[in-house]
Amino acid sequence: MGAEILVNVVTTVGLLILAIAVHEWAHVATARFFGDPTGEALGRFTLNPLAHVDPIWTVALPVYFVVAQTLSGGLGIPFFGAGKPAPYTPMKLDRKFNGKRVRMGTAEMLVALAGPVSNLVLAVLATGVIVVLVRAGEPLFGDPRSFALLAFKFAVLNTGLFFFNLIPIPPLDGSKILFHLLPRHLALRYEAITGQLSWMLLIVAVLGARYFLAPLQRIAIDAIVGVVTALS
Repeated sequence: MGAEILVNVVTTVGLLILAIAVHEWAHVATARFFGDPTGEALGRFTLNPLAHVDPIWTVALPVYFVVAQTLSGGLGIPFFGAGKPAPYTPMKLDRKFNGKRVRMGTAEMLVALAGPVSNLVLAVLATGVIVVLVRAGEPLFGDPRSFALLAFKFAVLNTGLFFFNLIPIPPLDGSKILFHLLPRHLALRYEAITGQLSWMLLIVAVLGARYFLAPLQRIAIDAIVGVVTALS
């Protein structure tokens, strides 16, 4: 059991750190594209995981959840991890195209959307790696040492991050996306309500994610396996 816990911690948390690093970098890179150098000035315009890792949210908490899941067989144990929030200054999102400045709200929404989209891209790339490895003779299931299985875990992890981060609850990216899609008066009311209950709602989302996101995750897993089966 000790060896199984160690393997699960190293692989799951290691893959999570990589996924979070790309996620936060995508936020910073998109803000930089729209003219805001804040993240770059603070050393966050990098894929180096150390720039995006938070000791508690990215390491300690996920390790706790992985150990608890392994010991319990995964029954009823949630999983959650987060990186250091990507810094940006809305007023500096002032890039112009054809002489016209992009609306700040639109730029902010795209900065928020960049994180989840980066996880979706990683899931697609990981699926491509699985196809290559399976074609080369790597088993997808049955061998815990298989690199194809590791890539599969990475793909599934990133689809989970994609769906979870789109939940419209602060501080998740989905809240900023929804805020800028709503009419102004509804957006302000939504911000006032969710702002007061943000951490309570986040806890509910973490505890309930395995249930209300399970159908979407199942579809994603079936899609990954289907693509690998079809192309291998």
